[in-house]
Amino acid sequence: MKEITIAKQPWLSFRRTASITIDGIRYRLFRASVTVAVITLAVAFLMNILSESLIKRNVASKTREQIRVSRQVYDWSSRLSSPGSMEDLLDEIAASEQGTPQYIEAQDFAKLSDTEMLSFREWAAKASSVMQFFDGLDYAKRRSMIHTAEGLGILKRLKEAEAMATFRQALSRIKSVRFVMGMDELDALLAAFDSNDAIARKILDARAKAIREISSELDARSIIEALCDSEGAFGDKVRAMGFRFPKGDEATGIANQAKSIIRTLNLEKTIDVRVTENDGDSQTVRQPFRQLLAQQANVLPADVNAVLMWKYMAGRKFAAKYLQKMKEVEAVMKGNGASVEGISPKEIATEGIDADVLSELADSRVANAALLRAERLTVDAGKGFLGLGERLAWLLFVSMLVCGIGITNAMMMSVTERFKEIATLKCLGALDGFIMLMFVLESCVMGLVGGCIGSVLGGLIGVCRMLFSLGFRFIGAFPAGDMLLGMLASILIGTLLAAISAVIPSYKAARLAPMEAMRVE
Repeated sequence: MKEITIAKQPWLSFRRTASITIDGIRYRLFRASVTVAVITLAVAFLMNILSESLIKRNVASKTREQIRVSRQVYDWSSRLSSPGSMEDLLDEIAASEQGTPQYIEAQDFAKLSDTEMLSFREWAAKASSVMQFFDGLDYAKRRSMIHTAEGLGILKRLKEAEAMATFRQALSRIKSVRFVMGMDELDALLAAFDSNDAIARKILDARAKAIREISSELDARSIIEALCDSEGAFGDKVRAMGFRFPKGDEATGIANQAKSIIRTLNLEKTIDVRVTENDGDSQTVRQPFRQLLAQQANVLPADVNAVLMWKYMAGRKFAAKYLQKMKEVEAVMKGNGASVEGISPKEIATEGIDADVLSELADSRVANAALLRAERLTVDAGKGFLGLGERLAWLLFVSMLVCGIGITNAMMMSVTERFKEIATLKCLGALDGFIMLMFVLESCVMGLVGGCIGSVLGGLIGVCRMLFSLGFRFIGAFPAGDMLLGMLASILIGTLLAAISAVIPSYKAARLAPMEAMRVE
């Protein structure tokens, strides 16, 4: 009997396979273009989301510190005016890290050891999380669990056996609600309530006493006016009373912020200044600043407001005109021929002020408004999957799903159209693996092309959207390196998505029997 030897079938080189694949794409250019368009749109959407997330995260990291610094004067004005509530104190302690000024300040006010303060902070963090849990419930669920209790009153109510039983019963009945801690942990929290409540009250009492001492030193000044002396005697007094008030450059910054606020308020008062001049038996009343603004904006004097004033104050030329009017009114107040209402000599004093100062005040208002807008737009930056936020992460998932289905559908149609071609290749000795490789490689090529186009398009759209939303003030926060990495990742994802989506169609093509394919018309 003659021996039959079956030789191993040869494989075409990768270069030759790629050449056949490219020729196939060129031959079916329209269908390939449709598939590339689907990939391009999906990758553009992905890159748009990534660029938005990267820019927001970078802007947030750069602006939050600026916002914290710009708000220091308001924070200290509030802290030196009122000791705050128990709930505010617990939130503050829970948010403070060991060794921070607020942490040390509370420890000093309560005269606690390091161990006692650490224990109090842990308790405050748990108590704060419980209060936030109930604040997040709707009215019906909240009422069924703790009736009308609020704040620390919630913990006081849960200490009662009957109220605790009601809470546990409601919690077991409402399956959609998951409590923030176990019942044993809650019992331990409630058991330590009295001792920690006493510590919190001790801190508030010490703060209140310190605030009374500081208030006695104000000498009829407002707290904002007093903060203008943050670098001097007032700052020393605040620190002497136990507050961890900043020193050095930070104190200088607070003083400058306070001076800026006072100047801003005084400038806004000038709009309503009335100058009454006596001319024999008659009197002439005029509003010089309102009339100047009305003339500049070409509106009626009644339509003039602070927003309009700051709009034109940004221009140095108009600021010089406004300053000249201030000097004229200041001179009138020093004379005897007229009376001025609506402002005091101290509030309209022009000593040390020039047109550049007024323009800088207007610019700082615009900058602060831009910071607040950036804060609102980046509030969820860095959260969720890849820092995208929950909503954008789900949009990304749906986009990739739709893209995958679209590519799979396009490749399935390509297989259907090429039954005879596949049969011919198999009759010529093409293996199943070669058929699969050819289809997957074809999809990868289209994925690479679509990924490149989509990443560039999506990046441009994302950058333009962020510049329009945040403004050109944050052009320095543009993360060029991260954006480049994001584009490379988008191209890779687009190529991989195309390859994965082609697996099922290519497997179907590879398993197709030659005779069956030949019969297809």
